[in-house]
Amino acid sequence: MSSERKCFTFTWTVENISCCWQKKSEFLDSPVFMINALQGSKYRLTLSPRGDIHDNYIGFYLVSQGDGPHARIDCELAFLSKEGSVLTSLKQEDCVRCAGYGRFKDRKGVFAVDKSIYLPEDKLTARCRIWKSEGEMTKDVQCFARTRICIGRESFLWNIKNFSSLQKEDKCSYQIKSVLDNELLMTFDLSLENPYTDEDSINIQLVSENDKIKYFALHLIPLNCFGSANMSIRKEFLFYKPNRPKLLSLPFTKNDLTANDVLFFRCECTYSTGKIFEEIENVVYDCDSLQTSFSDNHFLDERNSLSVSKHILIENLKSLFYDSILSDIKLKTCTKTYLAHKNILSARSPVFKAMFSNKRKGNFNECVDIQDLDNDLVYRMLQYVYTAKIEDLQWGTACKLYRTADKYEILALRDECSAFLKSNLCQNKACEVLILANDHQDEDLKTSVQDFIINHNVVNSVEWKQLMKTHLKLAADTMHLQIQRKTLKFPESKFSTIDFAFRSGSKRNPSTYPGFESTDTKTASASPALNKSLSEEAFQPSFSRFLFESSNRRIPSESFGLNNGKGD
Repeated sequence: MSSERKCFTFTWTVENISCCWQKKSEFLDSPVFMINALQGSKYRLTLSPRGDIHDNYIGFYLVSQGDGPHARIDCELAFLSKEGSVLTSLKQEDCVRCAGYGRFKDRKGVFAVDKSIYLPEDKLTARCRIWKSEGEMTKDVQCFARTRICIGRESFLWNIKNFSSLQKEDKCSYQIKSVLDNELLMTFDLSLENPYTDEDSINIQLVSENDKIKYFALHLIPLNCFGSANMSIRKEFLFYKPNRPKLLSLPFTKNDLTANDVLFFRCECTYSTGKIFEEIENVVYDCDSLQTSFSDNHFLDERNSLSVSKHILIENLKSLFYDSILSDIKLKTCTKTYLAHKNILSARSPVFKAMFSNKRKGNFNECVDIQDLDNDLVYRMLQYVYTAKIEDLQWGTACKLYRTADKYEILALRDECSAFLKSNLCQNKACEVLILANDHQDEDLKTSVQDFIINHNVVNSVEWKQLMKTHLKLAADTMHLQIQRKTLKFPESKFSTIDFAFRSGSKRNPSTYPGFESTDTKTASASPALNKSLSEEAFQPSFSRFLFESSNRRIPSESFGLNNGKGD
């Protein structure tokens, strides 16, 4: 099967492949395509994501369609990288109805160990090249198809109050509904008894309502009293049988989870209802004068914006990374070793440059131990060092990668992660990023998060209350910034009215606030016309000063009366 022979090439991209719902011996099919050079024969590619004959392997086949006569063909099946290079391939000759292999590639390698290579942005790219077994096709043809597994995502904070009084027969429920039509999709039922074994444990039953959901992934993160996660669990569920709930038994105890008799969970859910979208995107004929490789088509726009020399440099650096050519240093985690190049690491990171300098060369001659980072973080860091790209970035990974980039002073990577965090801020994550920016002295990220907090009323959230308990000065600085901005809108002579409104709206005695002098609240509220004089004379120093001073002294968080004028 010479690559110079004219052939038909079918390239199939499957989006959100990790959310496929097919069980063992079930298949995910490509759109059907027709080859005119083979008397109009029709074919399709088919995958068994969870195994056909063998559980641990992905099956990959080319299957002819229809009952008519079938041409004899030679073919090559392959999985491709994002750049279009072949990662795994199989060649077969003189095939008639079917070609492929039930053990095409080990599943763990694709979906776990080398996921960032095989599934960038959770997309699998599969290719089939077809030749005539006898004779030759008259022209090259390329066909591009796409299948998208439609998914939904939802993140929420689940608070279970009075947890200590929960009995075995009691249940605490949470429902997930469709944002389109408010239809009930999934119900979580938390209880203290395993319904199958009667053992005492914390269990969550997941019920697919009306059998809508086929695939469901749950990332469950218990939060301690400080709002941080000490442990987490992630599990996937496939709903095959109607009305058959799934059970998740948590490896936690009451003592691990409860704080002030409240059980806190952060839940991140990804699900599929079994809907897919598929299409033939493009067909290209007579490709002799065109750049026919998938890589060239994929990077056509990029090549228009980059010089040829710069593109070649990037490709060469990629080959150094993926092929480990002439590597001279090892980066070792607890379970894996990565090969790299001292000169490239030094050029990208001042920390590595110091490690490999003459003064300290003897300490890191052959190997650098990085025991505090997991395999995925080290791989992603190296991938960025060599390629200046991040693939399939998620929230949790972005936070960890930000810390890693800051530790090794790879500032461009830190900026990439910072930009991702800024663009994906939400109310229940803003405080987490604020602490991250403050810990790493990143004023740009910190300012962006503070702007978000001020503009989106985050101060009323559970996460903000936890922040006030653990990082009071940081909370005070943020609120002081809000007050400073208000002074730009109000003259100084009128700003005391804001202080007055704050204090008169609170049920607390003003004298309980550090830095405030006591006054007669009845007199203060007698007439709005007296606001200015009363606030200037009796309500000094102002609330803005209180915030400023609170950031420099230790004050119980319950005295920090940020409740938008509401009482306790």
